[in-house]
Parts: sequence; C-alpha cells; structure tokens
Amino acid sequence: MPDISDFFISKFRNLSMNIPAPSSYYQPRPYRNAAVRLRNCSLLDFEERKEILKQAGLNVFMFPAHKIPGCDLLSDSGTTTMTMEQWAQMLLGDEAYGSNEGYFELKDQIKDTFGENWISNDENIQNWFIFHQGRACEYALFTVLSRILKMQFETKKISFEPITDNLLTNLSVKLKQRISKNIEKILDTLEISKKNGPAFVIPCNTYFDTTGANVEHRNIIPLNIPCKEHEDDDVSYNFRGNINLEDLKILLEWGKERIPLIYLTITNNAGGGQPVSMKNIKETSKIAKTYKIPLFFDACRFAENAWFIKQYENGYESKKIEDIVHEMFENVDGFHISFKKDGLVNIGGAILIKDESIFMEKYPKFLEKLTDHQILTEGHPTYGGLAGRDLKGLIQGLKIVIRQEYLDHRINQTKRFGWKLIELLKGKKNEAPVLQPIGGHAIYLKMDDFFIGTDTKDTDFKSIALTALLLIGGHRLVELGLYSFGKLKNGKEIPPDPRVNYVRAAIPRLAYEDQDLFSVAEAIKVLYDNREKIPAIKVTYGQDLMLRHFKSRFEFKS
Repeated sequence: MPDISDFFISKFRNLSMNIPAPSSYYQPRPYRNAAVRLRNCSLLDFEERKEILKQAGLNVFMFPAHKIPGCDLLSDSGTTTMTMEQWAQMLLGDEAYGSNEGYFELKDQIKDTFGENWISNDENIQNWFIFHQGRACEYALFTVLSRILKMQFETKKISFEPITDNLLTNLSVKLKQRISKNIEKILDTLEISKKNGPAFVIPCNTYFDTTGANVEHRNIIPLNIPCKEHEDDDVSYNFRGNINLEDLKILLEWGKERIPLIYLTITNNAGGGQPVSMKNIKETSKIAKTYKIPLFFDACRFAENAWFIKQYENGYESKKIEDIVHEMFENVDGFHISFKKDGLVNIGGAILIKDESIFMEKYPKFLEKLTDHQILTEGHPTYGGLAGRDLKGLIQGLKIVIRQEYLDHRINQTKRFGWKLIELLKGKKNEAPVLQPIGGHAIYLKMDDFFIGTDTKDTDFKSIALTALLLIGGHRLVELGLYSFGKLKNGKEIPPDPRVNYVRAAIPRLAYEDQDLFSVAEAIKVLYDNREKIPAIKVTYGQDLMLRHFKSRFEFKS
C-alpha cells in the first residue's frame, strides 16, 4: 500500500528530469579540482533510500553516507575537503610517540594564528593541550573545572547551597524561568535530588547541543542569553550571535560567586551560525574583568567570525583577517576549539589558556589537573590523541583558513545558497522561512514559519519528517529544534527556552559547488510547496533519553 513518501518520490523523480539552468558568475573559484570521486549510488534510487531510511528509524544520523547521491549537509565538522598542500604535508608526518616534529611546528603556528601570548614562555608551564576533537575538549574543560571548584570549596570549607527558586530574586522573569528549566533538566538527566542540584551557572550567547550537555553533565547550569536582536528575529542586524550584555550584568550582580566562567561561541552555531561583533567581545571582556570572571571562547569558527567583523563592523574593513583574529583573542582568558571546522581538517581539537589571566588566578591548579586528564584519556601532551600526520595537515589548514580569498569563497557560497532558498520559498508576503542575515557555515530553515498555515503542533515533530523525506530525495540535513533541544518530562514535551526550531543545512568546506547546493534548494521547495502533506512523526524509541536526537527512532504517522 503506498504511503505519503511515495507521493514525494514522484515529485522528486519529476524534479530530477529537469535540465540544470545556467547561473551567472563573475569571479572564478580560488581553487581548482585536483581529484574527484564519482558517487557509487544514483539520485534515482528513491525506493532503495526509502527502505534504508525505514531500517534507520528515520534518523538521519543512522543513514549510511555512501548511499547519499546528493549533498550531505548533516555537519560541517570534520567534513572538509582538504587541500593538496595539506595532503602533501601529511606525507611528512613524524609518528614518534613523544615530541614529534609536528608538535613544535603547531606550537609556532598557534602563535601565528591566535597571537604570541597563547604559548607560555615558561618551559615548565604547559598551557595548550591537543585533543582528538572538540567534544573531548569540552568534556575535559568542564570535568576538570568542576573538580577544581569542588576542591577549592572543600579546602576553604565553603559550600554553596544548590540554586532554588527562592534564590532567584533580583533576576528578570526571563532569567528566572530559564534557570529554573535548566535546573529541572539537570535533576532529571543526572537523576539527583534538589538538595544535590546545581550551584553554578555558566552564561553563554548560545550553547551548541553537546557543549551544553557537557556543562549539564558536571551539574552546572548552561544558561543561554542571546542578544535581544536575535530573540526579536531582527533580519537587519548583522551580529545576531552577540551575547545579551544587560542580562549578563544582571546575572553577575545576582551572584558573581556562582559564575565560574563566561562563554562566547564564535560563530554562534545553535543561534543560526550568526557572528559576534568585536564590540560585543570587548564589552563582554570588560564586564568579565570588572567582576573578575574568566571569559572563554568556543572558537570553532573563529576565521568565519573574523570575516564578518571585517565585512560589517566599522573600522575593520581595511584590516587583515589575521589581525582581526589576534584582536578577538586578546580579549579572552582561554578557548577550546574543534579544528574539524576552521582548522580545515577531519580530526583534532585543543584547549588553550593564557598563563597570565584571571582564569589562572582563580584556578591555579587547573593546568596540572588538565595535563593529568589529557594523559589519562588522550595521550601525551605532545600528540594528544592525534597522529603526527594529522598535526601536519592542521598546521597547513590554519595557514589557509585566514586567507581572504578562501573566506570570501566560503561564506559567499553559503550566502548564494541562502539567497536561492529565499528566492524559491518566498510566500505571498514576500517572506521566506530562512534565518537572516545568512550565517557563515550553514543555512537555517525556520520551522515555525515553514509550517505556518498548516495544522501542525510542536509534538508532531514535522521537522524530523522533513529531514527524512529530504533524505529520500537524496540530501541530508538535520533537525536542530524542538526535538534536539527539547525534553520529555512527566509525559509532556518541554520546548527549549529560548525557543529554537530549525532545520540546518551545514556546508562542508571546499566539498560542493553551487549546482549541488541549488539542487538541495529545489528539493526543499518540493517539500515547501506540499508542506500540508508532510506527515507527523511518531517517536518509537528514545524520546526520554539525553541527547536523544542522536539515538531516537521514528516512523511516519499515517
């Protein structure tokens, strides 16, 4: 018996028969193809993908990548097509167990990329740490920080009672609600009682899913305080990734002793790939210094953020990208980074902490404890879980990523994809369900607007259905919204606060051309034009799990 997916298969099949239309280009790409790989599956294998998708429980993470004939836009993390220069350097990799050649070259490159003061001049101090990826950095940072906090309070015989509603006086209603919801989530996730609940808060412009989960896992509240322009969906504002400075000051006045760290994600991934302005970085740094609270970057897309500052912020239009990067990083005590994004490699991450910083004043034992953690979990500090050849590829990647011509191509390709979607999805009011301005690494479809005018409830999880149907059409995107960031509590779905409801198309670096991305846009248009037919979703497994979007299984409701 045919189901709704058969209807969309017929639409996708008709679409595939169209002849590509020419586009206008006035500048060549800053690179040429030196090697290509032909796909081993066909766009026309719709029925096969339908059956594979059923076996995968409609979960895009579980769909085999080699069966995707179109664009795999699940993530831009670790999916970069590396350059020939990088591959050539990898052949020179030194695979010594300790102190390999690449370690010393990377040490020099970090100073070139981020600034001289990121490598300690004291040979007895190890203040930079290599990890196999950014997620391991997050886990290490918040695991060691929570242990240090516990040690300090035990040594000083000081204890903070857990945060409860009666302690949230002098906060705005918005901040009270968000903190209370975070507390409930942590108590449920960690299966602990209120008397053992979180006593600390780490505010951020917006956490990504695993970063926030790592904070929660250490019984600390990850508090999102995006800027007002972002919450108001101001499409004319170029720096929607900013942190809300007024909320930050209110929070610090309420309880600076409960805030071990302030955190900025650049660019703001879960907030739509939006950049953070230099002004906002500097003002956040000034506030942090006033209250003597360390400031950290999640620096995964630092070069893309610098491009936006050069493009849109007064006084930076004539500055070099590397100078803007240095200025950004002068304002923070430390950062962690997944090199799988703006390192232009497929593996790698790092934590770096200035040895003369507020962070080290507050947590003088941190470097020692982090070194122990790294050795126990990743390996010796001179390789940190990476092969010598990976270090060589990373060094070259850090040289390429700040080149103006690379960043111009990278971000303008994302913009062209976004503009194509806006052109195709414009409704009667000349509006399209696309987050604007277009960010640096991805396009975000606004699901509340996508399904407006249809009979759609939050618990229908139609964003999951959209990504499943699009996979049948040959392309992979990911839901980052009510299911990914929401939670089931006592049989009731609790949406994220602030509300996040997107489907993201993250563009791998140097991997696709406009023809590929525009074909995704046309497939999305098929779904948009027939959105009233997109079915609701039944969750068959995992609705109550932590980080459930990675593990759940679904089926279409009939």
